Amino acid sequence: MPRIARLFPLLLLITKFSLPLTAALPELSSIEPLEFDEAAQRLVARGDARLDFQDTRLNADRITYYQEYGLADALGNVSISRDGYRLIADRLSYDTQDSVFAVDILRTGQWPFYISSVNAGGTAEKTTFQGATFYYGNPGTFTPNVSSNQVDYTSEDGALAMASPTFRIGSVPIIKLPSYTYYTDQMPYLLEVDVGSDSDLGTYIQTTTLFPVNSWLRAGANLDLYTKRGVLAGPTAQYSYNTETQTINGAISTGYINDQGDPDPGLYNQPIDSDRGFVEWRHQQHIGERISLIASASYWSDSEVTRDFRDKYYNDNQQPDTFAEAVYAGDNYFLSTFGRFRPNDFQLVQERLPEVRFDLLPVPVFNTGAYQRFSASYVHLEEDFGYVTDDFDETSESDRFDFTYRIERPVLLTDWLTLTPLAGARITHYENQQMDPEALGRYNDPYSGNSTAVYLEDDQYTRSIYEVGFDLEARAYATYATQNKTWGIDGLRHQVRPVMRYRYFSDPDSNNEIAAIDREAFDLNRPLLDLSDLRNVDSIDEMHLTRLGVENLFQTRSEGYGSRTLAALNFYQDILFEKQQSYDGDKQDTFNATWVELMLTPAPWLRFELASRFKTEDLTLEELRSRTSIRSGEIWEIGLSTDFLNDNINQYRIDFIYRVNERHSFLLDTRYDSETGQFTKTEIGVNTRLSSAWELIYAVTFRQDASRESDVEFTIRLQLAGQ
Repeated sequence: MPRIARLFPLLLLITKFSLPLTAALPELSSIEPLEFDEAAQRLVARGDARLDFQDTRLNADRITYYQEYGLADALGNVSISRDGYRLIADRLSYDTQDSVFAVDILRTGQWPFYISSVNAGGTAEKTTFQGATFYYGNPGTFTPNVSSNQVDYTSEDGALAMASPTFRIGSVPIIKLPSYTYYTDQMPYLLEVDVGSDSDLGTYIQTTTLFPVNSWLRAGANLDLYTKRGVLAGPTAQYSYNTETQTINGAISTGYINDQGDPDPGLYNQPIDSDRGFVEWRHQQHIGERISLIASASYWSDSEVTRDFRDKYYNDNQQPDTFAEAVYAGDNYFLSTFGRFRPNDFQLVQERLPEVRFDLLPVPVFNTGAYQRFSASYVHLEEDFGYVTDDFDETSESDRFDFTYRIERPVLLTDWLTLTPLAGARITHYENQQMDPEALGRYNDPYSGNSTAVYLEDDQYTRSIYEVGFDLEARAYATYATQNKTWGIDGLRHQVRPVMRYRYFSDPDSNNEIAAIDREAFDLNRPLLDLSDLRNVDSIDEMHLTRLGVENLFQTRSEGYGSRTLAALNFYQDILFEKQQSYDGDKQDTFNATWVELMLTPAPWLRFELASRFKTEDLTLEELRSRTSIRSGEIWEIGLSTDFLNDNINQYRIDFIYRVNERHSFLLDTRYDSETGQFTKTEIGVNTRLSSAWELIYAVTFRQDASRESDVEFTIRLQLAGQ
């Protein structure tokens, strides 16, 4: 977020102004001859007078400088320019001995913040503005601004203390407060307005507003009107509180509507009630240097409420999660408490009520050259299938104690080759277990499709898993005197790192012994190799594999300092000695998968990223994700994305921005599904700047076979520029 401190080139200019005046006589010139009064030690310049000092220029109709007292006075059409900043005033006076200045009828600023004031005075550390108006954007008919008879600015904490401020749009007052203190790293307003029409909602208007309440709080409302559905309303707020001992940041957004329509059923075919709403809360806090708190809450009345009424929220967060965590960071350890909750009955959530955890970071084992790490945790787990499925009647729960230990010893075989043997263990004890037999049978055999009911052997169990392995890493590099002005290449450095990682996890032999609540999630990324890093604690299988890899990095010198990356190319191959069932129901191959990852950034205007997975034995492409973006300065930018999963997904996306001129831009975002041969979603829009403060976006959206949204939707969005 741009700092409102950019409003104050005045202070920067005055500060810079004082340095040369106290050090040496500046260069003074004018159209008329200079006048020097030797007795008064006064130098006067008239007629386009100009004072140059270092990188700063002061222009005025008349400039008077008293050398003995260190006083400077500029009168008439005063302007100061330095480093892209410019200040205009009627008069400027400066006392170099006491570093005190006074300015009359001033105007200054740099986008997006501008200021005008009847007068201002003080020092660079503390300045008082009289009759001041602060603008977001160039002053104009619709520019948001705040006016105050007196504003005191303190540079140490960046505070603007305003007396009786009035917040306005142009000249129209919105709200007046008795006093208000604003800090320069905050934005005073937020206003978003969406107007549109579709077959499900009818014609609608959506608004989100935030206005300053005090120095750390902005409050406002979500207020929407839908001709076919009714009115949605709810409070919103953002807070940011900073002291020497702690920082607190957060936001809340809510909405409630008595839905007058007839919405389709939600997730799992659940009926949707007419009373609908949502609450979204995010919180982050740091206390001192060691304690941090984070919380996120998402309450939805049903699975589709944000999708129906606030699709921007839904696109950012389609799987709402509610959790809170407190962490204490010791010198070489972390102590944390984590809770995960289920406020939404349409979701299946592995609740942690709570989880308490201690993590010891890697520490030396005396003087042996070895390093060890350790973790211990306790968690009460619950999983309520509730409305999610009728297949399971019983709620799953357990009390779990989990301990991990690992020791490793890096051995430098040569200057370029390192061998790191390692060993570890994971001991997990369960108490008070229960799980529906149908659920246990299904999750013990998730990919077969023909599971049967299985009963837990006991409500308590202790499982031990042991890990052995090694990492073998080589390092090599070469440099080349490659020069290419087109691509900005000044020398080339190639770093290569061949790696070999071997892991063996012992067979846990825990069939039907554990209530499998923390299960393996569907994930196509490279499997984690370290036993202590696995999060599917209740469903860890025996693992025996070797991963071979070659990692390449290509860099060149930066124009300023250091280096920049031109390309990265990585290859990985997993060789399985213990094979499990894969997500498609087939048995894994010995040469299970080959991963190829490529990243190209040869120039600031070009970026290419690719991640792929092949079935090694026949080189069948199993998965491909790629993204290419090309930018032509500030004129246009185009991106192409692909997403491919063999026999499941084959989708393409193109997003394009073309800036017609300073005010107008053309936007296109289209998605194509090769499996169905259809453009599933296409958005076409025009972005128009209204003055320098507002953006107006016209957009039309075409959808194909959307489950809830209409096939055609037209929207108009009004928002503050730069938000």
